Order: sequence, then C-alpha cells, then structure tokens
Amino acid sequence: MSFLVSVGRMEGQLDADRLHIRVFMAAAIRIDRSWAQTNVCSAYWRLYVNSSAGAAARLSDGRLYPLGPGAAHFIPAWIRWDCVNREPLDHLYVHFDLVGIPGALLRDALPEPRSLPLTPALAAVMHSLRAALGAGSWLRPSALFSAKSAVDAALADLVASLPDSTATRLFAPLRGGSPVAPALAAIDGDLGAELTNPDLARRCGCSVDHFVRLFRRHVGQTPAQYVLERRVAAAGQALAFSDEPIDGIAERLGFPDRFYFSRVFARRMGVPPAAYRRARHA
Repeated sequence: MSFLVSVGRMEGQLDADRLHIRVFMAAAIRIDRSWAQTNVCSAYWRLYVNSSAGAAARLSDGRLYPLGPGAAHFIPAWIRWDCVNREPLDHLYVHFDLVGIPGALLRDALPEPRSLPLTPALAAVMHSLRAALGAGSWLRPSALFSAKSAVDAALADLVASLPDSTATRLFAPLRGGSPVAPALAAIDGDLGAELTNPDLARRCGCSVDHFVRLFRRHVGQTPAQYVLERRVAAAGQALAFSDEPIDGIAERLGFPDRFYFSRVFARRMGVPPAAYRRARHA
C-alpha cells in the first residue's frame, strides 16, 4: 500500500498491522446551498474532492478555508467548523478513521484542514472512485476498496508533504521498539475492557509512574485521556453510521452508564449523543 511505503523513509520498522484505514461512508453527490450544517465536529476524518469553486469550511476563528477544485481536501477529526457552499457542484467524499496513530499527535501535526494538489496519479484514483460509486452502493467490495485506495493514495501524499521531524514524531508509536506499543495495542484492541494504568504498565514492563511519563511523552496524552478519547471517537462513529442503541454503545465501550457517557460525550463533542446522532443522520 502506498501509504505504508511512504513512511518507509524513517528509520525503524513500522508495525503495519496496527496502521489501517476504516471507511464509514463514501459517495459522489451534487451539493448546493443546502450544504450548510453548522458547528460540525466529527470523530472521524473527511476527504473531499470538488468539481468547482464555491464550497468552504468556516473554521472556529471565522476564517474561510476554501474547498476548491483541483485538490484533495482533508478535514481531520475533532476540528469544529461550518459547511459553506455558494454554488452547485459535484462533491466526492469519504468519511474514514485513521487507526493506529494517537489523536493528540495527529492534532499537533494537522491542526486544521489540509489540501493537496490533484496530481495526475491522485486524480486517476479519484476518477476510479467516482466510477465505482456511480455503478451502485459504496458497500460493494469494488467500491469499498476503491474508497480505501483513494484515501490511502491521498494520505501517502499528505505524509510526504510533512517535514521529516513531524512525520518521525507522528509515527513513533508504531515503530519497532516503542516502549508504549503494547499499551496502545491493548487499548485499541478492546476499548470496552477495564484499562487501568497498573495493567497497562505491566504490559510495557515498567512501573506505573514510569509508564505514565513514557506514555505522555510518546503519545501526547495521559493513558486515561487517550482511552477516553478513543472511546468517544468510537461512540461518535457508531452514532453517525449505525442504529445501535445509545445504551448499548455506552456499555460496549466501557462507560459505566448512559448518563456518564452522555456527560462525557457532550463535553467533548458539544452536543449529547442523541442530538449528535440526529444531526449526523440529517
């Protein structure tokens, strides 16, 4: 996969099994002025390719970030923004999650939307995705693999555009010998489990205090912050792309009850789970 090859410039072997793309939705549609949702904050990434000018993301500081033609646009998870569109245009999108890289490191490297020129190679991949989506449901194997290929190719270009120092820090937790890799694998492998610092520290072969310091240094968050963010992200994805009951989501992801889950989710996403689901489905 091109995305994995692109990070091979760094020293050390990457654990490719822990780095993958989870696609939730892909479509090629026509949008107009009704593409105007406000206060968007998603627990997943968005990849956009637009046919002409008119669309933009209004960021939380009021700036308009244009989502114009001739480029692939990434809007990372957790960014708060408004959809703005002034002209009808063809809109290709993929909603996805990048699994394996801690969110704090991604936010540090990519704090706002990022655009890449549509090179001939990248444009060809996007054209193939449009064709696959035009032939039927995006859930068909050919369309799903086309969506993953499009995200993979765009991410490869995105990583190649980053400074070497940024790329090295971003992928450090995936490199062979990372002292916190066993803890990250345990957390991402079962978000509903009881994930205590003593248990995670034992997996990493160190004392609790040393483990917490290592984790913060390598991941940019405490273990508790990382676990909570991954649980909220998984909950947001389930709310947006499934009909699983909210009580079931809370229980499956290790929240003690729905009320605590709703409080934590609203604090992070800006709205309670039920309102988030209604907005995403709308």
